[in-house]
Amino acid sequence: MPYNSIAQTDIKQFDIEIPLYPQPKSQHKVALIGCGAIGRVQASAYKECGWKVVALCDIKLERAESFQKELFPDAYITANYSDVLSDPSVDIVDLALHVDIRPSVVKAALKAGKNVMSQKPFVEAISDGLELCELAKQGSNTLAVNQNGRFAPHFYALREVVDKGHIGEIVSADFNVYWPHDLIMKGHPLAEVEHLICYDFAIHWFDLVATLFAGKQARSVYAKATTTPQQVIHVPTLVSVNIDFGDAQVSINMRASSHHEDSGSYHVCGTQGVASLEGGSLGASDRPIKVVNHKGQANISVTPDWFPAAFKGTMGDLMSAIDHKRRPQGTPESCLEGLRLCFAAIESSRSGQPVDPRQVERI
Repeated sequence: MPYNSIAQTDIKQFDIEIPLYPQPKSQHKVALIGCGAIGRVQASAYKECGWKVVALCDIKLERAESFQKELFPDAYITANYSDVLSDPSVDIVDLALHVDIRPSVVKAALKAGKNVMSQKPFVEAISDGLELCELAKQGSNTLAVNQNGRFAPHFYALREVVDKGHIGEIVSADFNVYWPHDLIMKGHPLAEVEHLICYDFAIHWFDLVATLFAGKQARSVYAKATTTPQQVIHVPTLVSVNIDFGDAQVSINMRASSHHEDSGSYHVCGTQGVASLEGGSLGASDRPIKVVNHKGQANISVTPDWFPAAFKGTMGDLMSAIDHKRRPQGTPESCLEGLRLCFAAIESSRSGQPVDPRQVERI
């Protein structure tokens, strides 16, 4: 068969059905702790879904008050999260807090008997994550991590394609993102964090890779991180990562000071097919995901953007998990695997050497 026969032949079209996000069957009462930028995106998504946010908490009370006026006028506001944890009417606590203070609040919420949604990245040390996992197991409440990239429509569909065996076992996966993150983050405290791109942003890609390769152990991670002449923040905005699984390889390329474009792509090749997308930095941008295998080609249309769909997915899944007494998709244990890849990439970018992710326990 000529190497270009696929391009020269009409390909039969077939359909791949992507299931809807898990949905709750009962009304839950949510308290949002942390009314910053990401908290606003989450709260807006919950309002669109008709979910009940009964409490808004922020150390800067005026921010909670702003959320109350704009989104949930019936919610009460407080500057003290202990008020929320002692409220028996609250059954889910959503912690949209920075990672340096969040684990202690997760611990307090679990001890108070609440179901918890922890913002990502989950922890700064694997040992902290394991401690929270163990604490959650001791009670009857549920801990989930808001790794919302799992429910970003273009990634959610990719996970379904892989999980259902449409392309066989993955042998390579390449992800590329170009966007002006430096302009977006200018003036934000996170813009001073050395590993802004690898840890705060690319954690979604590391987490996705960990879920796609669930059950397989990466052998090494090699990464480079540097700055560009035109960027407006001083931390590295160019990050290139290569992950070796032995019989499979992954590349993740973050170009976070691209001032004249917003694009993203992935190409995931398996033993029986391939899934690919040319879209935007945060979604499909109205372009279909293409899957080619022995059946022909399937074009999967998905909601074009990450926001707010991904946040509807994470919280809806947690609520559904509580209702059906199952584990959520964003289990804290599963999130630790992506963190190990992330920590290894950060260590490699500093040392200039490949790093075994099993040997790195913290940033």
